[in-house]
Amino acid sequence: MLQYFKIHDHPLIEYIIIYVMQENNERKPSIIFIGMPDMATVCLNKLIGLNFNVKAVIPPDKNNSSRFSIIEIAKNRNIPVYEFEKTPNEPEFIEKIKALNCDIGIICSFNHKLSKDFLNTTKEGFINCHPSLLPDYRGANPYFHIINNGEKTSGITVHFADENFDTGNIIAQETFSLAERETMGMLFSRTNFMMAELLSKVLVQYKITGCINSTPQKQGDFIKAPNIKGDFFINWSDDILKIERLIRASNPFYNVLTNFRGGYIRLIAGSYKKENHNKTPGQIVKIKKDMLQIAAKDGYYFPNVIQAGAWGIYSIEEFIEKFKPNTGEILK
Repeated sequence: MLQYFKIHDHPLIEYIIIYVMQENNERKPSIIFIGMPDMATVCLNKLIGLNFNVKAVIPPDKNNSSRFSIIEIAKNRNIPVYEFEKTPNEPEFIEKIKALNCDIGIICSFNHKLSKDFLNTTKEGFINCHPSLLPDYRGANPYFHIINNGEKTSGITVHFADENFDTGNIIAQETFSLAERETMGMLFSRTNFMMAELLSKVLVQYKITGCINSTPQKQGDFIKAPNIKGDFFINWSDDILKIERLIRASNPFYNVLTNFRGGYIRLIAGSYKKENHNKTPGQIVKIKKDMLQIAAKDGYYFPNVIQAGAWGIYSIEEFIEKFKPNTGEILK
């Protein structure tokens, strides 16, 4: 038996469902869950907490150290874990998954392109969770590119998976505004929890109706989000807004480096001021006990957190006290 109440502020889900559990009458579609932390762990915990029928979990490949967290969740809930050797597209592995005869598969962040044969191992196929408003920012790392490109809004997408990354029919999307000082870490965490909510709503609708509506993605030339390889090096002759966005877009996962006294330091967080001046780009123009002012092309950057060496992460007060930078020194 279902009791429900109409809500009007969500474009996809018309009802909040309160379940009165009657085992004989309730339809419980079986789910295969595949993914990588942290999105996968957040979403899997959400589905388990809502009593969805997660029949199997597929973790990342055996070279991925993050796999243990999702395996631990599955084992603690007595959910079988299915592991492949090199790729989930191996014929023997596909047969194992197909034999489970599940209704639908869920993908929450995964670094293997899945074949048509794999995607056909469930009755409804697989739905993928992507942390951008597709078709913009398809790819492995939308978080960085969204902030680095200066976007004011972003969102999340649940869509059917096909043989390419992030190109399948769209099931549901949500949009939100980015904070003025949004970092990659903030965006990453926010979208993980939003995704868990949207995914659970999609699956509730499927549980009730037995179907999932979707629409094809728009065609054309859209913004891509390729993976990031290597470190970034600041060009102090760039616009201050470009420098400030790069630092926020990388925090905390990537290194944004500048040369200080023959070695590199990493700028993790800070603030900026846009202002015309005649200072040399990279020059330290003012120092106080708790402030370091560095010139860029059209303004100044004020670092708050700096990493020096492999493990030394310092507040700006600590950095100034320990390294005693001088006015007039040039960062390159």
